[in-house]
Amino acid sequence: MMANSTGKRYWRSVGELENSPEFEEFLQREFPVAAAEFPDGISRRRWLQLMAASLALGGLTGCRYREEKIVALAKRPEDWVPGKPQRYATSIELAGAVRHLLMTCYDGRPIKVEGNPDHPSSLGGTDLFAQACVLDLYDPDRSDAVRQRDQTQTFTKSWDDFTAFATRHFQALKDQGGEGLCVLLEPTESAAVHGRLSALKAGFPKAEFFQYAPLARDNERQGSQLAFGKVVRTHLALDKTRIIVCFDTDLLGDHPASIRLARQFADGRDVATAADAKSSRMNRLYVTESQYSMTGAMADHRLAVRSADIAAVIADLEQRIRAMRDAGQVQGPAADGSRRERILQAMAADLYEHRGQGVVVVGPRQPAEVHAQVYRLNGLLENAGQTVVYSDEPAASYAVPCGDLADLTRRMQAGQVGTLLMLGGNPVYDAPADLQFAQALAQVATAIHLSTHENETSQLCQWLLPQTHPLESWGDCRAFDGTICVTQPLIEPLLGGKSALELLALLLGERTDAQTLVRQAVDRTAGRSLTDPQWQRLLHDGFLADSAVVPVATELKEVAVTPSAPAADGQLELVFCRSETVYDGRFANNGWLQETPHLISKLTWDNAAIVSPATAKKLGLAIGSLVRLELDGRSLEMPVFVLPGQADDSIGVALGYGRTAAGIVGGSAREGIASVGVDVTPLRTTTGMHFAVGVQVTPLAGRYEFALTQDHHAIDRVGLQAIGQRVGELIREGTHGQYQADPHFAQHGSHKLQSLWQEISYEGQHAWGMSIDLNKCIGCSACLVACQAENNVPVVGKDQVRRGREMHWIRIDRYFSGSGAEDEDLQVVHQPLMCHHCEHAPCEQVCPVAATVHSREGLNDMAYNRCIGTRYCANNCPYKVRRFNFFNNTKYLEDPDRQLIQLVVNPEVTVRSRGVMEKCTYCVQRIQNVKIDARSQGRPIRDGEIQTACQQACPTRAIEFGDLNQPGSRVAKSHHQDPRAYAMLAELNIKPRTVYLARIRNPHPSLAAQPKSET
Repeated sequence: MMANSTGKRYWRSVGELENSPEFEEFLQREFPVAAAEFPDGISRRRWLQLMAASLALGGLTGCRYREEKIVALAKRPEDWVPGKPQRYATSIELAGAVRHLLMTCYDGRPIKVEGNPDHPSSLGGTDLFAQACVLDLYDPDRSDAVRQRDQTQTFTKSWDDFTAFATRHFQALKDQGGEGLCVLLEPTESAAVHGRLSALKAGFPKAEFFQYAPLARDNERQGSQLAFGKVVRTHLALDKTRIIVCFDTDLLGDHPASIRLARQFADGRDVATAADAKSSRMNRLYVTESQYSMTGAMADHRLAVRSADIAAVIADLEQRIRAMRDAGQVQGPAADGSRRERILQAMAADLYEHRGQGVVVVGPRQPAEVHAQVYRLNGLLENAGQTVVYSDEPAASYAVPCGDLADLTRRMQAGQVGTLLMLGGNPVYDAPADLQFAQALAQVATAIHLSTHENETSQLCQWLLPQTHPLESWGDCRAFDGTICVTQPLIEPLLGGKSALELLALLLGERTDAQTLVRQAVDRTAGRSLTDPQWQRLLHDGFLADSAVVPVATELKEVAVTPSAPAADGQLELVFCRSETVYDGRFANNGWLQETPHLISKLTWDNAAIVSPATAKKLGLAIGSLVRLELDGRSLEMPVFVLPGQADDSIGVALGYGRTAAGIVGGSAREGIASVGVDVTPLRTTTGMHFAVGVQVTPLAGRYEFALTQDHHAIDRVGLQAIGQRVGELIREGTHGQYQADPHFAQHGSHKLQSLWQEISYEGQHAWGMSIDLNKCIGCSACLVACQAENNVPVVGKDQVRRGREMHWIRIDRYFSGSGAEDEDLQVVHQPLMCHHCEHAPCEQVCPVAATVHSREGLNDMAYNRCIGTRYCANNCPYKVRRFNFFNNTKYLEDPDRQLIQLVVNPEVTVRSRGVMEKCTYCVQRIQNVKIDARSQGRPIRDGEIQTACQQACPTRAIEFGDLNQPGSRVAKSHHQDPRAYAMLAELNIKPRTVYLARIRNPHPSLAAQPKSET
């Protein structure tokens, strides 16, 4: 053995090495018995044993509490191959709605969410909340033990300890008839849960039940009660609708049936090929709202109006329609009227002309009286029974009657609640400020909280019980149309939690397992007992076919409804909006969602006071200004973001931020981790749950730096000198009339370029390509989160996003179309941008080590182990879609205290290291898997068989992917037959494999105008 001047040792021979103590040290360092990626004290052999056990249990999905003998397989089951993914259908209640999913599992480990293509409410699409739910499943900050708290400290207990306590405590309550027992739950349509609540009511007749959600749709139900004398549910058929009019509602992003509605809306935006352009039909969308929503960004005509003025606008619209009915003719807008007058008149004319083919919708922020107005308006327009149908609430027949949170709080303050059982939720954080729920909770002697996380509410309770994730538990639910669905576990509970159903059964002393309870509930709901084959079919499909509720006939009551008067001119209103990424705060600890840019502002890791340019000028504010917001004696401070399209004198603030007990990502006061954003609930009261007029704004000293993504990686093209100049050739759009007159308008100005070298021929090979229809992209970011989950894209954090170092492989650029920031006709276009896999890729020409190379099938491949981090390729990429790992962003996978997060990694995709360049691969792992399957079966690859993660997640089918050399494939038709197809930056002769289909708007003929510059 020798040593050099640095002290580094070298061995002459293998024999000398084997006998040296340094070799033993080397072995321990490189091949530890308890490797770093495994929990302390668990050997590699033991880890494999545990994984084998979890595989056997996870694959059985339904044997959670039944003892199973794990033995070696003498014969492998036909449907299971180690390392081969398996898919299971399930439905989960998530973010105020039911998501219908197809889960991909690797060896018993769920890692990827897809939409259930067979479910009528999903049609294969998903949203970003569903895509990110697997990260919540493997969140190391989840509650992992039963805990009991007293005045000074918290003790870790077991479920046996709690069971012993519950047996004594609830028996004493039972002897008193349940006096002082209250149950608080989140809204649910689970027949199994309501069945256990009914049993609890029977055993504890004096017990009371309450229901609360910070983002509820109570106004809709109360409005139907006013209009029809009973509560009904409204179902929209956008596939039959020509005219869609939305008031303060986000149909495409914030509706229990938004995924289905988005698909129907997008189908109505289809335009015919050039041969049939003159006969093509499109729906027309009018939106009136205070702040840009996903639906508003897709509007053909949009009015920015304060939420407090929406009722007056609807009353004006109804008056115009009644005038047309009385006159017996359609009256178009006058040429000399104001913009608002002309749009309202065009809206009324379209609705009256298309009676029975239109729909008017109002959002949950508006009062019940406004909803009653809209019910009456749809009846007047003969839409009821055609594009709008009503049904009874699916849970009306079995749901336990519940009071509201205000009633519960009053009882708590009066000392009438001795035991409070809370099934989920976080009312200490999100309850209206005037209720003072935290102070009332202190009056309760025994508070029990079942929760996935030890949140703000849990920290004030005597008992904290860990709750299972929906992917770990049995359950049942109802789709928005009433279809009976089942939730089945994809994996054993990772942290020993129980579901609400299991906890209720425990408190009732029942020994029936959750699967049996769910099956019994499904039988009751379906009105028949399912046979074993029918039950297995239900588990396979995820839903019970033909179980949707039947529409009911309704009769409008002749009740005079007088909405509140509009706010005075110049009064500022404060509008409380759901966060597009963290919802009401329940996803605050989800890094994927925190780093997802907001729809229009492109903010990440923050909320802000959103104001219009005119309001900002009036108040002397700019982007990043700090202000104090005061309302009814309450105040808070937060930064300002100036956003075009915001209604003047309206300030929008997102809920769900400022958490103090979310976790290491979302903020934890206990661990000294700063909260993300500002908590705006101190300004939210029971009388102003959705918006309030009279807010006072006081500018403060200082500036705040946001983490934005919109201005990062500016596309460097000929003629583009700076952000804000014309980029009209990047986004190509026109009106429906323009398209009918000239279907090839998007291709004008393009010309065939000749290369100076011999081009590669892909004849006889696969030629993978993609098309993106800008007419269907709603900017929902489901593709972005799906790509992140599929390809192990890391989160970089707020500071690195500020520096322009986000790692997303997909960037959804937002462009405003208009003459300036204060243009009332301002419109929005979304453009997803990822690697275009150019046939003449500029990145390949400058890489000194051939780390980025071209495949025979036209893919721009990356050899990560060759990359030396010169970043020449990123500089030479005209689309700016390459991402460089400045830091070890996956270091969290090595944290011994947070090893649960390792399970979220897709084993089919490399986890990249620091110092390499990465970008979209067209999901090459999916391409290869399908090629292997097709080859083994001796058949060609079918069109649509390969779906990229972004394509599969898209709820509107805006993305197509496939083989350009396959005649008749959808992607080939988009590239070669659709007259709207254009290649972005085609003038560079780089021949991208991704093309865009131009955006087509359908304005009213009297209001049609050509698109202006995009900024």
